[in-house]
Amino acid sequence: MIQKINTNVPPNTNVRILQALFEAKTWAFGYDNKKINKPEIFDSGFTLLSLGTKSELEIYSYMLLDMVQEHTPLKIKNIYRMNWNWYNRNSVTKFHEDMQEDNCYSIAYNLHTNDGGTEFKINDKIQFYPSIEGEALFFPSKLLHRGIAPKTTPHRFMLNITGYL
Repeated sequence: MIQKINTNVPPNTNVRILQALFEAKTWAFGYDNKKINKPEIFDSGFTLLSLGTKSELEIYSYMLLDMVQEHTPLKIKNIYRMNWNWYNRNSVTKFHEDMQEDNCYSIAYNLHTNDGGTEFKINDKIQFYPSIEGEALFFPSKLLHRGIAPKTTPHRFMLNITGYL
């Protein structure tokens, strides 16, 4: 159901991606369940879209998609979105589905190791996957999940790709 993949992305590549993310000027408030969370209520992190931008970050997104799909029998053929997520120590998220269709899958790629991660709620049980640099999670988009912010490290950056098989 949830496949952990070591992509073997070189650490220097992740550093280059992080630098591009630090320099990006189009970050927006993050949201769960397709509703924008009011920042005065709680901080659910920030999001940056790369699909269709013809940017360096879009190229990196496609490269990471290709590297993940080398390790999966199922292949995403029609991409719905590519979101970079940025969480800080105060970020709080809610469980959500990326999509509800059975033929939709998601990838969560971790750019760096930190004490945050991704939680899944399956049959009322919580499964936590720590944020490990170069590791990706490949899972059905309809699984309830949420990004977990770090508590001791200042930030957590990751990429979420969602698409149809």
